[in-house]
Amino acid sequence: MSIEACIAHAIHSDLDILEALPEVHELPVEELEIYIEHYILQVQESLCNIIVEKGDPYIRSQDAAGLCATCLESGIGLPAAMLLKMCQTITELSTLDAKFILDTEDGTSLYYMKMVVS
Repeated sequence: MSIEACIAHAIHSDLDILEALPEVHELPVEELEIYIEHYILQVQESLCNIIVEKGDPYIRSQDAAGLCATCLESGIGLPAAMLLKMCQTITELSTLDAKFILDTEDGTSLYYMKMVVS
């Protein structure tokens, strides 16, 4: 799976907006969608840049903790436990040979996945 797809999946499954952005409780409802969307895009872009630039050794060795530490040192402002979970997801998915097919009507993503069974 591409790094971009791994990051997108990690954000979708592991990012807790209320924990990462406690200030959303005070925002007017009309501003929530734009604020959160901008934040998610920023996190995705930052993670992608950092991982492409510095994360290859951690991805190859499946070192989620090292990847997390690198992201924290590079300025990713997420709670460490949440970022570690995201890095675990990214390192796990990076070894899969999967291709995105489509999103179903109920919002479920469908992937074609190649697996080796031993």
